[in-house]
Amino acid sequence: MKKYCKAYLLADLRAFPDWSASAHPDERELTDESLVYLDDEFKVLACPVGKDKDKVLFGEVTPEWQEFCTQALKFEIPEDLAFAYTDAEQG
Repeated sequence: MKKYCKAYLLADLRAFPDWSASAHPDERELTDESLVYLDDEFKVLACPVGKDKDKVLFGEVTPEWQEFCTQALKFEIPEDLAFAYTDAEQG
């Protein structure tokens, strides 16, 4: 179960050099101003809830992608939610 997602403009994620090679074809229908969601597994979702909650627009999770997300996008789990991950690991 996903515990955390953060919204980004699609343009920001398309800045990743290997984006076009691995993105889902549905992503091409969106504009740079479309909001998409980066989840805690580093997958990009059309929406984290509702009918599109499982539609992955980008799921090629590589070390380079994770570095781009943490360095360029500054993606991280907020400190006030860190307990949810600690509890899940211990459970």
